[in-house]
Amino acid sequence: MIESWHPQINIENTNRGHMEDPSRRESAPLLPRNLTWIVTAVLVATLACMAYTAYLTDSGMPSWIVPLSAAVFVAAILLCFVARMDVEVSGNGVRITYLFRSREYPRDQIIDKRFGDLENIRNYSQWNLKGVSHKSYTRVGEEGGVALKLKGKRVVVFSSSDPEGMYGMVPVEEVDEIA
Repeated sequence: MIESWHPQINIENTNRGHMEDPSRRESAPLLPRNLTWIVTAVLVATLACMAYTAYLTDSGMPSWIVPLSAAVFVAAILLCFVARMDVEVSGNGVRITYLFRSREYPRDQIIDKRFGDLENIRNYSQWNLKGVSHKSYTRVGEEGGVALKLKGKRVVVFSSSDPEGMYGMVPVEEVDEIA
């Protein structure tokens, strides 16, 4: 039963080093399918109760509220089914597509990286960062991920079904130390 709560994740490995042809790509829905079906059932049941109350009882609920709620619920259900997070890692950097927005983090912007449990890697105290902007891209049900320390006081965290594998593929810009 627990196995059915994990989302279907597609992982592809290629050895091409272009951002267009990622060396590793991970794609999965934001919500596990079982959870999406539960949300769908709850919204449909809520709509059925609203329709019963509005049309068959004398509750004073306006009749326009049911079609409006139906439209909002259908939009929410469709969003639950199409919402995805894709992570592409290549020799040139990392591209994260979350919902419908894609962000690229080029290799020359990545200073450091960490992987592990999301709760642990969100603790940035080992990086001695103050005044930093944080961005997290996570899927429901995944507990592991990768954190990237970027130039410009930015940190990006993304969840992964194989955080160690993703960590190994993330390129880091070599920093030349001045003596």
